[in-house]
Amino acid sequence: MSGTDQSGVPGTAPRRCDRCSHEMVAIRMTVDGNDLIMESCQRCDVRRWHLAGREIELPEALAQVGEHVGRRR
Repeated sequence: MSGTDQSGVPGTAPRRCDRCSHEMVAIRMTVDGNDLIMESCQRCDVRRWHLAGREIELPEALAQVGEHVGRRR
């Protein structure tokens, strides 16, 4: 998401990898009304997940998606 930060706000600086300072790629989806964001560094292969503004581990991200996939509002 070049040109956006973790919040997805256009025009803000992209986040940088804590390990190598390379620009992070972010993918955002809505899960049960909350933003689930996966950030990835293409240079050093670091990945981070955030749900509703807090950092979570991969198993929790997968559980959240699995719990809400196909659920209708």
